[in-house]
Amino acid sequence: MDEKSTLGLRIQECRRAAGLSQEALGQRLNVSRQAVSKWEADAAIPELENLIAMSRIFGVSIGRLLGVEPEQTETAGPAERPPEDGGLMEKELAAVEAIAAKYTEEAQRHQRPGWSRKRKAITCALAAAVVLAAVLLVKGQLEAIYRRLSSMEAQVYRVQTALDQQVSALSGELSNILEENSSIISDSQAAIIDFDPNAQTVTLLVSAVPKELTDTTTAVFTATLADGRQFTAVGERRSGCFASESLVVPMDDQTIRLSVALTDGGSTRIGAMEPLYDCHPDFFRLHVEANCSSSITENSNPWSEAPAHIDFGDLHVEIWLDAPVIRQALAPTAVDFCLYRNQEITPVWSTPVPEAVSDFQQNGYADISAVPPGEAPSYTPEPGETVVAALRVTDTMGTTTWTVLDVFRASSSRSISRLHWSNLEPWSPGTAIP
Repeated sequence: MDEKSTLGLRIQECRRAAGLSQEALGQRLNVSRQAVSKWEADAAIPELENLIAMSRIFGVSIGRLLGVEPEQTETAGPAERPPEDGGLMEKELAAVEAIAAKYTEEAQRHQRPGWSRKRKAITCALAAAVVLAAVLLVKGQLEAIYRRLSSMEAQVYRVQTALDQQVSALSGELSNILEENSSIISDSQAAIIDFDPNAQTVTLLVSAVPKELTDTTTAVFTATLADGRQFTAVGERRSGCFASESLVVPMDDQTIRLSVALTDGGSTRIGAMEPLYDCHPDFFRLHVEANCSSSITENSNPWSEAPAHIDFGDLHVEIWLDAPVIRQALAPTAVDFCLYRNQEITPVWSTPVPEAVSDFQQNGYADISAVPPGEAPSYTPEPGETVVAALRVTDTMGTTTWTVLDVFRASSSRSISRLHWSNLEPWSPGTAIP
């Protein structure tokens, strides 16, 4: 390699000898092809990290790359592996220090009283390079220490988590053992067998098996609500257990605590049963969501007497239950698309939507899109009239609910406006429209 050549020419020569393009070398150094091109044209000088990386890629020393070290003709020994922490190898650090020393010695040998600013800059740059190399070495060592500490911290966290889980499991087992030993019943059950959506109550089937039972033992079941109210039912003796199918409790969105009081010979003991979580009022009604496409056609021709009208199109219906917690099936028996005028309770127009009923019967929920049978329904309101389009759903309990689809008001025979109706839920026919 010619020591008289420039750094750019030496980089170009080494790159070609390594069979790399400018773009390939740039990818390995995480720089652009333009940066490599500037280096080879001596329009820019690579940073120290890039010089070190290129010396490793080309298999030459930094001194040879910089042109301050002659080529070695002897066969080189095994290559020294780069340190795992990403720092400099000892040979590379020694080479940087040797390069700096050589430049300093050469500059001092030719030093004159009028030492040029250029040589001073070169000396300072080389000194900074040595300091940077040392900093990189220390940085790599610190990063390696940090990685080891992070690994130890993760191991300690995993051990602590495992111990916490074991302690929690042991505590739960101990609590269960103590509760079982202190309980006066060996088994208990509670289930919802009926409900009244109008009274907002549920009827429970409760049963308990006492650990000790005599001919004179009696039982009373109690349901306690979150607000402290209590409801009781006397238990009937049934082959070694007590049961009741008449414990009526209000629907509650909080947990209902259940217990049984066993009385024998003037002594009464109370045993806790599994609480009831499935009495939220929303569990005992059908949920309905629906929407219908509609358009208003107005008469803008002042010479025409044609009145404005409303056209209805596709209908989308969804019906579902939040939780199947009742024995008695709750399902829609009739679904109708209705049109109500003013505050009348009888629809001026209606059409059934049987697809919603059959879909619920098959799947346990309904999710359908349908077009009302026959021609698309159309309605022409009178001036000052208010029209409500609603979906009417009747369920197996005989309860009917309405879901508002749209609200219109005719200001004149030629003009109809669509009203904001989100505050109308829940709505029923006869309710005034604001």
